[in-house]
Amino acid sequence: MTRAVPRYASRPLPRTGFVPGVSRRADRPTEPFPRPAVVDFDGLAKDDDFRHGLDLFNHGFPWEAHEAWEPLWFAAPRDRPERELLQGLIHAAAAAVKAKAGALDAARGFVDSACGHFALAPSTIIDLPALAAALTAWAADPTQSPPLITLATPVAPT
Repeated sequence: MTRAVPRYASRPLPRTGFVPGVSRRADRPTEPFPRPAVVDFDGLAKDDDFRHGLDLFNHGFPWEAHEAWEPLWFAAPRDRPERELLQGLIHAAAAAVKAKAGALDAARGFVDSACGHFALAPSTIIDLPALAAALTAWAADPTQSPPLITLATPVAPT
């Protein structure tokens, strides 16, 4: 049975994903995602970079998802709850990268860290308790595909 994977952005997905220690260095994306000058954190669910990160993660490109979310995290003021949300998503992506690299204990450690950040992030964007539960269940066997990260309220792709 295949699972339905939502798309949140219209940007194309990469042909191959990068996995440190596994992929050839030449396969690493050369252009980092730019740091946005302004981010509407009240409208983060509609942010194209945020949504593209969801697509990347859900379609098996966790390194690239991390790269998409990190500039948003850097732009987030320290007092915004979205900062914890983004840090948790970045750690969830790191868990999936480690799992792809065969570092299963490290993947489990990143799951624990992601769940810790989610516990500090009240969010209406993503059902974080459900995501934390799904990640924790996945950590029991991170050789499987990680859980999907879905928006709590679907919004059409941008």
